[in-house]
Amino acid sequence: MTLLFKTITAVFFITMLSACSGPFSDYNNYDLSQAYAKCDFSKLTAAGAQRCTNIKKECDKRKDESGFRC
Repeated sequence: MTLLFKTITAVFFITMLSACSGPFSDYNNYDLSQAYAKCDFSKLTAAGAQRCTNIKKECDKRKDESGFRC
C-alpha cells in the first residue's frame, strides 16, 4: 500500500470513530438545554424533528451519566 492510501484510510477511521460520540456531544450543558428548549415537535419539518430527536438523545445520555436534565 502506498503512504497516501494509508494516510487516507487512517483519517477516515479517525473521523468515523469521532462521529460515534454523537452530533451534540460537543455542546456544553447550557447550550444543549437552550437547543432543547427551542424544540417544538408540532411545528417542525422532518429535518428539524430529527435534529430535536438527536438533542433529546444527548439529553437522555447525559441524564443517565451525570443526572443532567435539559
